[in-house]
This record gives sequence, structure tokens and C-alpha cells, in this order.
Amino acid sequence: MAFNFYGYGTEHREATFGAITIYEYERGLLYVRGKFVRVLEPGRYRLLPFTHKRIVVVDVRRAAVQIVNQKLLTADQITVTLNIVADYEIADVAAAVHKVADFGAQLYEDVQLAARNVVGAVTVDALLKERVSLNAQILEAVKPLAEGYGVRVLNVGIKDVILAPKVRDLLMKEAEAKRVAQAMLIGAREEVAAMRALANAARLAAEHPHLLRLRELDTVRAFAQTPGNTVVVGVGGVMPLKQNTSARGDEPTDEAL
Repeated sequence: MAFNFYGYGTEHREATFGAITIYEYERGLLYVRGKFVRVLEPGRYRLLPFTHKRIVVVDVRRAAVQIVNQKLLTADQITVTLNIVADYEIADVAAAVHKVADFGAQLYEDVQLAARNVVGAVTVDALLKERVSLNAQILEAVKPLAEGYGVRVLNVGIKDVILAPKVRDLLMKEAEAKRVAQAMLIGAREEVAAMRALANAARLAAEHPHLLRLRELDTVRAFAQTPGNTVVVGVGGVMPLKQNTSARGDEPTDEAL
């Protein structure tokens, strides 16, 4: 049984005689006198002694490669630490075993190199904002390489982007300054819109005086709805009453002839 030092798996089993069971999630490679013959499907097989046959059983289930604590340099010369994960499955078990010494380790190296190339071509701002696009670029770079040794890469993703404390503080200050400037710009736009509305209202009042009168009446009506308020409305254009002189006895008398 073989293992590697990366912590993920090219674990496999070998048998040279006796009974061996290949499970549904495994495939077997049959060798005769060291020469590969064929891929064995799941089932139970028996190797007779002195036949010079060997079976290598490989797990073909979906697995993941974890690339952690990768310190990379961006295009604007800022060091970032990335944690990357790549999901894969074995498409051709014979190629995966025969073409590379350890397909898991090889995939690790390919993803690491592709991430270094992609991250080195972008700024730290692009790395933080366009992570989905960068994941696609890494996948596009790794996929044909992995297919060459029988591995199908399903997905590559940047899990974590870790910045140095000083860089993180600077980015937070920059983001805060942008938010303050944006808030001031929005406030200025709202103020201009309010002044424009007032100017339009003044123009309408000048052109149509009755609109202003209607507005006054509406304001008075709203004020009068509050209990305890007394509203006195003056009405223009009313002539005062003439004095009644007959009540004071000063009417003129008839002139004597």
C-alpha cells in the first residue's frame, strides 16, 4: 500500500497471489510479468501462484487537492497568502498510474504554478473583486495538463485571500475614504435636485398665482384640523358697509317754501 506526503490520496492496494476484491469505487490494473494487460472492473479476482501476475487497485472516487499557505506576489508588488482547493476525479486510471509517478502530487504542482502565474498578472484589488474570473483562469490552465495524465479537474477555487495587517489596514482606509466621498457626492446631488425643485415651484407660482393661493388654503385646512386651533381668514375685495345716517336723526328736512 502506497501513500504520499501531501496528505491526500494516491492510496492503492497491490496483490500478487490469492483472492482480491475490487470495490465499486475502485479499478484494478492487471500486470503479467511487469507488462500492463488491462483494467479490471469491480469484482472478485483470484491470482494463482507462480503466474507472475500482479493487480494494483486504485481508488477512482472524486477527491480534492488542498494548496494552503501559498505566498504569492501580485502585479502591484503586494504579497498575499492564498488557500486553494481543486476537485478532481480519475478519468483514465491507466494513464494516471503510468504517466506520472504520483498524479496527486503532480496535480498539486500544476495548480500551484497556474495560480502563481494568474495571481502575478493581476493587482490585489482585482484579486479581491474578480475571484470567480481568476478561478476560471486557473482551471483553464490546469485542465489540459491534468488530462494528459488521466485526471479530470472539475473545479478550482481560491478559498481564502490573506493579507498582511498593514496592507489590510490601508485597504480598509481606502475603502472608507471612497464611501465618504460617495456619500458626499450623493448629498450634493440631492441638494441640487432639491434646489431645482424649489426653482420650478417658484416659477410655477409666478406664472400661476392661483396655485400659490390653493397651496395656502391647503395649509390652512391642515392647520384647522388640529383641535384648539382657530383660523381667521381674510377675504380681499370686500367693500365696507356705508353708515346708516337715518338712525341718528340727521336726515335733511323739507325746505320751507
